[in-house]
Amino acid sequence: MAGQATLAMEIHQQLPNADAVFVSVGGGGLISGIGSYYQENKLETEIAGCWPENAPALLKCLEEGKIIEIEEQPTLSESTAGGVEPESITFLIAQKVVNTCYTVSETEISHAMYMLAKYEREIVEGSAGVAMAALMQQAEQYKGKNVVVVLCGKNLCTRQFTV
Repeated sequence: MAGQATLAMEIHQQLPNADAVFVSVGGGGLISGIGSYYQENKLETEIAGCWPENAPALLKCLEEGKIIEIEEQPTLSESTAGGVEPESITFLIAQKVVNTCYTVSETEISHAMYMLAKYEREIVEGSAGVAMAALMQQAEQYKGKNVVVVLCGKNLCTRQFTV
């Protein structure tokens, strides 16, 4: 988690006036590291957690206020799938640092991946597509704001994804 916080430091150096940072969430390490940096430095930046509707384990735990077992469905976002380990430190930190939560459908993830490839020439895996899909879903709310989307991976598994 501490290592992942260095990403937030780099984001802040490049865009010190970021209004929001969108982060795909699995077990919570990445968002906990990023959120901790912003919180520790008392920066007024919204930390938006983004989950695939098919794999919202940490989100459901946050909603329940405790770590629970969640049955998940297959998702393009393999890197964010899976449950939260019992007594996970990321759960406690995520409770403190995640400001906003969004879920996206598999269709929205696929569309975001396609749009990034077509217009930005960025080939990204499903987990990166989750954060981008969440911003696309909420675009009107963030219009005119400085928003960062963490594109957290390029490991695309072609056996599951067809355009």
